[in-house]
Amino acid sequence: WVGRPLRRREDRPLLTGRGRFVDDLAVPGLAHLALLRSPHAHARVARLDVRRARTAAGVVAVVTGADLDGIGPLPVNRLFRDMIVPPNPLLAGERVHAQGTPVAAIVAEAAATAWDALALIAADYVPLDGVATPGAALAAGAPTLFDAAPGNRALAQAWRAGDPDAAFAG
Repeated sequence: WVGRPLRRREDRPLLTGRGRFVDDLAVPGLAHLALLRSPHAHARVARLDVRRARTAAGVVAVVTGADLDGIGPLPVNRLFRDMIVPPNPLLAGERVHAQGTPVAAIVAEAAATAWDALALIAADYVPLDGVATPGAALAAGAPTLFDAAPGNRALAQAWRAGDPDAAFAG
């Protein structure tokens, strides 16, 4: 199959207007989700005011990282022994570590209502220094993205010991 064109069965109905998309489904009680995402790759969330969004007509819920304090971060597989796995919250709290990181979620009765409610959220960020390449991230004096990973290294101990294969040992 590699390198060969595949016959696609879904194209004809989609191209002729007879296809169905998830957005076309109408299920009773269906709610829609929209995420407010950080425009910054590395920043401190200085202010996140969701009061206006919470009171908007048709909004079912507005959720922030603070609302999820009792829920742990998303589980991330620890691939190697002694691997440092930084927290991976469902919604960012005080800091964002990647552009597009969700900082708030809106649940609404209609998709347009959810997106309109995002515009009612006041979010201010303080951009933090960052780097764009792995080499720059590992350079001396580079800004640290996660406090739990000094020097921006997730596998520092196993590799530093001079035995890369030790990182794979259970």
